[in-house]
Amino acid sequence: MDDGRSAGTVSTDQARYLAAQAELDLVEIGAKASPPVAKLLDYNKYKYQQEKHARQSRSKTNEMKEIRLGFKTDEHDIETKAKKAQKFLSDGSIVKVFVVLRGRENIFPDIAKQKLDLFRQQIGAEFDQPPLHIGKRVQCILRKTK
Repeated sequence: MDDGRSAGTVSTDQARYLAAQAELDLVEIGAKASPPVAKLLDYNKYKYQQEKHARQSRSKTNEMKEIRLGFKTDEHDIETKAKKAQKFLSDGSIVKVFVVLRGRENIFPDIAKQKLDLFRQQIGAEFDQPPLHIGKRVQCILRKTK
């Protein structure tokens, strides 16, 4: 029935009549069952809700956002980027934070790792991947604390 109740086992003609009376569509749910299972519903509304749900789940699933810090990035700039990272994390994204090392800065990856750890503490996240020195970058991946 259209209010969620079961009509029980009815003939195909009777099911079509019930669908016409309620101005709904008769949709076959389980064709391989014996007898076949059908449901009365507004098919266009159902299809729209399924597409909407698929769009929402697809848009937010583990999206990777990147935030770039410099070796000499000032404290105020770090606070601004931390607010942006908190917004990304609250939206359900994963945040990759990296410090680019240039020239002689490559000698001091420990300072960059400390900067990343302070950044993590500032936004209240946890490491998904701890800071690693890869090429001219020191990077880590952060995720929301549970």
